[in-house]
Amino acid sequence: MSVPYLLRRNPTAKLAVTIALSLLLVLVIDPYTPLLFIAFALLAGVALGGIGVRTYARAIVPLGIVALGFVWSNAAFATPAPGDTVPAAWGPVRISASGLLFGIGIALRGLAIGIVSVTFIRSTDPTDLVVSLVRDARVPYRIAYAMLAAYRFLPFVAQEYEQIRLAQRVRGLPRTRPLAGIIALFSTALRRATRIAVAMDARGFASATRRTFYRDVPSVSSDVPFAIVSLLVALAVIALSAAAGWLRLWDGRFSA
Repeated sequence: MSVPYLLRRNPTAKLAVTIALSLLLVLVIDPYTPLLFIAFALLAGVALGGIGVRTYARAIVPLGIVALGFVWSNAAFATPAPGDTVPAAWGPVRISASGLLFGIGIALRGLAIGIVSVTFIRSTDPTDLVVSLVRDARVPYRIAYAMLAAYRFLPFVAQEYEQIRLAQRVRGLPRTRPLAGIIALFSTALRRATRIAVAMDARGFASATRRTFYRDVPSVSSDVPFAIVSLLVALAVIALSAAAGWLRLWDGRFSA
């Protein structure tokens, strides 16, 4: 079974492309350009990364909730454009057409950045990313491997919190005191972090001056064409939006 194209790319190159695309999207405030980015990111993730549609659907749910907040807050509270219309009003709350369009643009921009980030995360192995950052991006290995250790233990946080909550219920602690569970979870995480630090120090982790790598990660120089093509596609999307009259860039004002 062949490995999908995106999984064979260098993690540092993919991270650089993801950051560059996110910075481009930050400057866009119209609703149409982010839709084009979302379409291309989904196409790349499914066709080149082997990422399932359900994976994107699960990621869009929490992102969509945040996006709705952006739409509502901007539609109701953004400074309307001169001569703007008010399509709806509920008491003192007046929904402006320009604020609604501005909110939709900001929401879709957030969704586009989220979809691009999901594509990167789901097509990148965390260990390969750390090895690539240390070897290619010259990130200090003490920082990179500490990040990897923290990332590896994130899935256990929810499981441990559930176990702590059930144990507290058995002891008769009311469910209306979630702070007690959070304090217990923090104490458990602190003890785990201490044990990991002692184990790494006992193996001479901090004393090494030069490291070798068991994993074979592609060189970042071999993926320069991938990065260039990705950025050219992003610029082509922006040019297409500008040619269609959709593109609107942020002018420094926090208003519709």
